[in-house]
Amino acid sequence: MKVLLLAFALLATLANAAKIDYTGHKVIRVVPQTEEQFRFLLKLQEQAYDFWSSPTSFGSPVDIRVSPQRYQHLASTLNKVGLTHKIRFFDIGKLIEEEERNIILRRALHSGRAFDFENYHTYTEIEAFVNELAATNALVSSSVIGTTYEGRGIIMATVSTGSSSTKPVMYFECAMHAREWVAPATCLYIMNEMATKYGTDAEITAMLDYADWLITPVSNPDGYDYTWTTDRLWRKNRVPNGGICYGTDPNRNFDAGFAGPGASDNGCSDTYHGPFAFSTEEASAMRDAILANSGRVVAAISIHSYSQLWMSPYGYQSVLPADYAEMYRVMTISVNALTATYGTQFQYGNIADTIYPASGGSVDWTYDAENVVYSYALELRDTGLYGFELPPRLILPTATETFNGLKAMAQEIAAKLP
Repeated sequence: MKVLLLAFALLATLANAAKIDYTGHKVIRVVPQTEEQFRFLLKLQEQAYDFWSSPTSFGSPVDIRVSPQRYQHLASTLNKVGLTHKIRFFDIGKLIEEEERNIILRRALHSGRAFDFENYHTYTEIEAFVNELAATNALVSSSVIGTTYEGRGIIMATVSTGSSSTKPVMYFECAMHAREWVAPATCLYIMNEMATKYGTDAEITAMLDYADWLITPVSNPDGYDYTWTTDRLWRKNRVPNGGICYGTDPNRNFDAGFAGPGASDNGCSDTYHGPFAFSTEEASAMRDAILANSGRVVAAISIHSYSQLWMSPYGYQSVLPADYAEMYRVMTISVNALTATYGTQFQYGNIADTIYPASGGSVDWTYDAENVVYSYALELRDTGLYGFELPPRLILPTATETFNGLKAMAQEIAAKLP
């Protein structure tokens, strides 16, 4: 009875929050088959539509969220270039409500217990967990690597045996895009596994003996907090752009092909690149963390959702990097290990050809600026069945398979760069 009362109270609080209402919003899927259709979708992406997956190539599906008021107009516009659509989600509002109920019910059932790695958490809760882990586990330290526009600290956990100040470093940047909640959930799971199983798990012990693991579980705290309080589908940070537009995409703000393909100069766009490279605190914080360990960083991993992809540079151009053969070799091994866990299928390759052109990304910068060969961007589950509202019950499988892929990657790096 107490559990039910707590759940009802949490639901009532949530219902009273001033949140953007997505009732009746649809996600439609179109598949471009011609050059005209493909280019049309690229232009449409600049018109304040929310593309859940972007145009990448002929025959590849594109998902677009549309409000009830704009649905008929969008359908008519698509028909003019011969694009028919299927409705993937009839009501995003109901999907968000279901997600909220699942989170709240699980919280009520686990009230008073240890941190729940099979649920989603607010940024305040994540900060508290990282600091508590640092206070209770000798392998973990926490630090603030930057301060956001709204004054939040960007917290980073360092998992290290402390045996050497010259050990290799593996850096993990999670949730640079605010609405991708399974990314921080996965990174928290990995952090905890590394910290608590050292000395008992042979693989983890060997990995941590080889390298320090630096993990930023939420790289965009302002945007992430906003997805909890106001807009579940917000992607960018919360810096004002003048007028009615807010937010820069921090993963278009790195000095790697800045303001090139796949980034927008429209301050209202979800891919707005900002006024200049590293104008955002989020991108600058990651840059500074990497530069503080210059020469030691052997892997830089950017964790996102969704689409089930494992990708290497480049995003800002289709030209393959000089080290692509080695990047691809390790990607293959990593993805095979991930897939062997539950059978989840990932595509892999360079960013520009595997997902879409995207300039100003973090992994392009770590490769170009710091020569980090094992610079990868991951898009976790799923491929559109739930999209950004991946249910809490799928967090643990997602985190487990991702960690298995990353462990395989780390083992290959250690063998290549002893």
